[in-house]
Amino acid sequence: MKVVIKVGSQAILSAAGEPLIAVMENIIDQIIELQIAGHQVILVSSGAVALGRGIARRINGREYANSVADKQLLASLGQPQLMAHYSQICEKRGYLVAQLLLTKYDFQTKRSYTNILRLLQKALSQSHVLTIINENDSVAVDELMFTDNDELSGIIAAQVGADKLLLLTSITGVYDKNPAEAGAKLIEEVRLSDELPELSGKTSFGRGGMSSKLNTARKMASVGVMTHIASIDELDVIRRLVLAEDKIGTKVIPEHKQAARKKYLAFTQGEVHAQITANWGLVKVLAQNESSTSILPIGVEAFKGNFKRGDLLEILNPAGTKIGVGVARYNSQKLSEYIGGKNHPELIHYDYLHLEYDALMEGQPQ
Repeated sequence: MKVVIKVGSQAILSAAGEPLIAVMENIIDQIIELQIAGHQVILVSSGAVALGRGIARRINGREYANSVADKQLLASLGQPQLMAHYSQICEKRGYLVAQLLLTKYDFQTKRSYTNILRLLQKALSQSHVLTIINENDSVAVDELMFTDNDELSGIIAAQVGADKLLLLTSITGVYDKNPAEAGAKLIEEVRLSDELPELSGKTSFGRGGMSSKLNTARKMASVGVMTHIASIDELDVIRRLVLAEDKIGTKVIPEHKQAARKKYLAFTQGEVHAQITANWGLVKVLAQNESSTSILPIGVEAFKGNFKRGDLLEILNPAGTKIGVGVARYNSQKLSEYIGGKNHPELIHYDYLHLEYDALMEGQPQ
């Protein structure tokens, strides 16, 4: 089983930004137990900015603000120390740590996606290597930033074709209202069709919150990955969720399976290079044959923007509704020659096509 585990800053750091070594050791020990049992594990760990803030406070007596430049500096101070702690813990147990720092830009072309996947697959094949991933906060600004590491962990889980995603936090799970309110009840299972209350608030560190976790979990469910939202404080929470299938926190149940490449597309909708508009004939075929229809030029009625092979394309239906994304197999110049014609090569192969099935027929004339 492939498992992606995300831990938040507040799970591994004190309120003063000091590392909770015992908690970090416990996380690593549980991951090692999974790997010994034959599972493949990736850890997505927050903490660089908050740890950097604690270091600056302790060593220089300096308090930094929350500007982009300050956070970039704090991340560059904290990330080496964060990895040093993880490395020391792992090395004592005979394991090596592989670090990967990412921004949204790294997922916006087929080439960079392939390079990341190659590394992850190689690292996962090494039984005594643990890959630890974090957002590259030192260089990630504005459009290059993930919403938070919940989003990043979802992208990684989708990319490697994970069976489970564990979002571990300081809160027990998803509640039907603010858990601080009287009578709040834990929601043990969530399905895509469920109506849920508005969720707000976040922990004292980082950018995420329960709403972010649930959004990521539901997106994972839409591409066939089981997600658990649970508290890091639960005894042996990682081992129990993976090895024992215990009922802990909130489980978000997937609806159906998709190929790993399509899962990647569902999450990497950052910089779209161009738009294509499919005609109603193609849209109807896509709706009827969910997993095995490629997009041919004969089914494209228009496109906007310039793109090259490997770029991400947004797909619209004739009513202008976004119905999916896909990876171009050739450039916009070629499409301008082929558009609307027969006997031309596919523009988007179905292995590199992700569709929003609920939106396909939206706006269809009666």
